Amino acid sequence: MDEKDKDPVGEAIARSAAETLAAKAQQEWRRMAVLAVLAGAFIAFGSVISLVAQSGLGEGPATGPVRLLSGLAFSVGLILVMIAGAELFTGNTMMVLPAVTGVLPVSRMPAAWTVVWLGNLAGSVVVALLFAASGGLEGDVGDAARNVVGDKLDKSPQAVFCSGILANALVCLAVWMSMNASTLPAKILAIVGPIMLFVAAGLEHSVANMSLIPMGWLSGLPGGVDWSSGLLNLLFSTAGNIVGGALLALAVAYGHDALKRASR
Repeated sequence: MDEKDKDPVGEAIARSAAETLAAKAQQEWRRMAVLAVLAGAFIAFGSVISLVAQSGLGEGPATGPVRLLSGLAFSVGLILVMIAGAELFTGNTMMVLPAVTGVLPVSRMPAAWTVVWLGNLAGSVVVALLFAASGGLEGDVGDAARNVVGDKLDKSPQAVFCSGILANALVCLAVWMSMNASTLPAKILAIVGPIMLFVAAGLEHSVANMSLIPMGWLSGLPGGVDWSSGLLNLLFSTAGNIVGGALLALAVAYGHDALKRASR
């Protein structure tokens, strides 16, 4: 392929993504933590409206159209994160890209991940507790929470891990496209499709699960609170999310020849 046939726009986007992700990782810690708490809360709002979309089904599984509607509703959470500029762990798994290309010190990446993951957890749990205290988990919404969380906690670690890879490849694709969209409507449009897909398919997103699992427990999940199954879900979904986000970012950057260019 001649040099003129290459896609300079794609290359520029990949290089700018590495710089943007590196800047996010190098924020002051307290600011990063506050933005992480906000992101957890925003994703929890997406969990709330997603459960509302699935309510009224009783104990039966959600149908295909209901799953699509639930995914569309959940996309509000990532829209809030991207438009408000909060710090989301799953999107930040793409910090592997600036770390690999030398734009970001490797030691900074796991520290930034830890701060954001814990902040996301705090924001998620607070919203789950407030929603339960408000009476939001009574009736049909509580039924939906128990159905969704029961299915999640019944999955094997292998299923959760593999599902987490797929989920975050889609989430990071939404984040990547949104980061590089030039208008607000374009950002929103870039987010909706991939997020609707991962939710409708029942894939595992660790930050979404940080609010969904507590809401399932608070709604009276049969068997009560099983801390081990909840922690295992978060552990394996987090690991899968890291793999999915890292692979997506590195593959897109490599495809646009940005890995070699950024590392020079």
